[in-house]
Amino acid sequence: MKQIIFLLRQTISLLTVLIVSVSLSAQNEQTQFFSFCPSAPIVKDHQGNTYRTVQIGSQCWMAENMRCVTSPTGKRWRVNPTFSATQPEFAAYYAIPSDSRFGMLYNWTAALDLAGHHNSNKPLPKPVRGICPEGWHLPDNSEWEKLFQTLGGHPVAGEMMKAFTQLWDPYDTKPKAVAGFDATPTGDYTETGYHHAGQQTALWSADNFSRIEAWCCTVYDFKTEGYNYLSYKCYGHSVRCVKDDETMRR
Repeated sequence: MKQIIFLLRQTISLLTVLIVSVSLSAQNEQTQFFSFCPSAPIVKDHQGNTYRTVQIGSQCWMAENMRCVTSPTGKRWRVNPTFSATQPEFAAYYAIPSDSRFGMLYNWTAALDLAGHHNSNKPLPKPVRGICPEGWHLPDNSEWEKLFQTLGGHPVAGEMMKAFTQLWDPYDTKPKAVAGFDATPTGDYTETGYHHAGQQTALWSADNFSRIEAWCCTVYDFKTEGYNYLSYKCYGHSVRCVKDDETMRR
């Protein structure tokens, strides 16, 4: 009888340990295993807006969307203008003005802060600083691809990039936010106006494709994947910046 009681106690102890382990494991699904960039935990743009950063593998990224409303080089911008698919103007659109987590939406010309490239299909010399702070630049496709691979590849990178926030629609795929990239579902601005808020985000790439299209990184609420996707240059999308590495500064 004593032996049976002893075995029961041992079994209960083992079950308790197992339950605690499973509970901790579940909690750790939402644990944020990331850190600020050691050399630049906070970065400031030309208007004085500050942004958190995050170190992901060998890359240092902004953990927030750009939200400046003027050109860092003094070019004439139009803020919240009537949408135009033909004019190569520099345009920035408000996503949700009351929520700074969304930042601004920029057409490709404004994101690159470069005149003369709206209707060009030529590649740009890299890196392209664009509207990013000094020492930072607009990521190209190879840098987005490096981020995807660091986060486990295309099938899961989108989920890893999402912010753990209720801003994403309720039927989202349970974003883990383990990367600290904190992508928010900003939506976009097109000829039909502002839409897709809470459903997706698109982040411009510095890579050109044609006279009317350029590349962007896209994350959807109902998918775990991260994509490089083509979009019209006149559309308004978000901008994230990546820090220059030492070879770019030489």
